[in-house]
Amino acid sequence: MGKMLFRIMLIGALFFCFSQPNTGKMSAQSIAPNTPFLKINNYYVLFTAPKAPYIDQNNRYMVPLRSINDLLGGQTTFNPTSNTATIKFGTHKVEFKMNSTEIVTDSNTSVMDTVPVLYKNAMFVPLGILTKYLDIHQEWDQQNKLYSLSGKELMKTPMMENVEDLDHFREQVDNENAFQLLSYKLTMGEKIHLAITAKNMTGKKISEGIEDLNTTFIFSDNSTAGENRNRKRPSIDKDEIVTREDDIDYVKTIENNKIIKHELSYILFKGRTLKTHK
Repeated sequence: MGKMLFRIMLIGALFFCFSQPNTGKMSAQSIAPNTPFLKINNYYVLFTAPKAPYIDQNNRYMVPLRSINDLLGGQTTFNPTSNTATIKFGTHKVEFKMNSTEIVTDSNTSVMDTVPVLYKNAMFVPLGILTKYLDIHQEWDQQNKLYSLSGKELMKTPMMENVEDLDHFREQVDNENAFQLLSYKLTMGEKIHLAITAKNMTGKKISEGIEDLNTTFIFSDNSTAGENRNRKRPSIDKDEIVTREDDIDYVKTIENNKIIKHELSYILFKGRTLKTHK
């Protein structure tokens, strides 16, 4: 896949503190999800524009249509005349119609127990129904409230290719799933503030220098912001619960002599450890 051309960030500094609460006043919307976590392969999906995945009144997990294309790798189209969205993945096809329970899967028509909805010009669709008919492996962990999708064919998208390319520690990863996400809180005001709480699941103490609670922020211009590679990485005891707080500026670029602020599109998180240097 071809690489995306990333525009130069005018403002995009990322500052980190470990287990230190931000006490500054923030006049913004805070998002403290009480819905299950979504995980695709090794990535927790914390945010999808225009809002994080949520559970609707029919107990269906709803995600924006665009995320199917960007994260899963499906091909999505929307017909504004018929208010119909078509998602293709592999050899399968699913069609949803706005505010309708009717669903067309491959060449069959059936009825589901919820409806796609429009929120801030984004169509939200029921992920569980979609993945069932697209034959994507899914699991529900009731104890940890974790909805996970997995498969080698997932996340093979231009956006995720760039995320992987910009992962400076990709070749140094020892354990992709060393931490279990317990909670997070997102506040979007003048800056983006994210607090993540996770548990060491390795069954042993994690030595100093190899912890990698890794967060990637993806913006509407397809640029990304990641963590400070040179930050301190403290040792973490067996089964210890840790909190990391990140503050970042929105990405801004200059276009036609004007400063353009790019909105947040996605937040992805991995809780992993790195190989020790010998």
